[in-house]
Amino acid sequence: HVSSILTDLLTLSLILTDLLNLSLMFTELLNLSLILTELLKLSLIDTELLKLSLILTELLKLSLIDTELLKLSLILTELLKLSLMLTELLKLSLIHTELLMLSLILTELLKLSLIATELLKITLMRTKMLKLTILHLNITKPSIISPVTSQQ
Repeated sequence: HVSSILTDLLTLSLILTDLLNLSLMFTELLNLSLILTELLKLSLIDTELLKLSLILTELLKLSLIDTELLKLSLILTELLKLSLMLTELLKLSLIHTELLMLSLILTELLKLSLIATELLKITLMRTKMLKLTILHLNITKPSIISPVTSQQ
């Protein structure tokens, strides 16, 4: 009987886990729905901007009153602000590109530094070989010269 209860509890726990997973999925779907809602709002804003642009054209064609022209001027100001923002974003993008280029140059400099280090290692090895050669010559040279110096 206890085993049956434990089995039932485990089954309920699995069901609860599945429900929690479904709840998480539902939460993700809600998040996606919120994102979609924001995208739709942006689309509506874009549509409204297009409508306002058409209204501006009509207002200019019909020569409406100054109040309408002032409203359109405010809209134009907002568009100019957005344009300035876009310009700033483009500047930042250019700066980012320059930083990437500098990073590539730095990488090349590091490669050259590694090559220079390897060349220094080779030079050190050659210096050690020359020292060994000189030592070897100094060791063998006195035996050749020693009989001559002993005769003098």
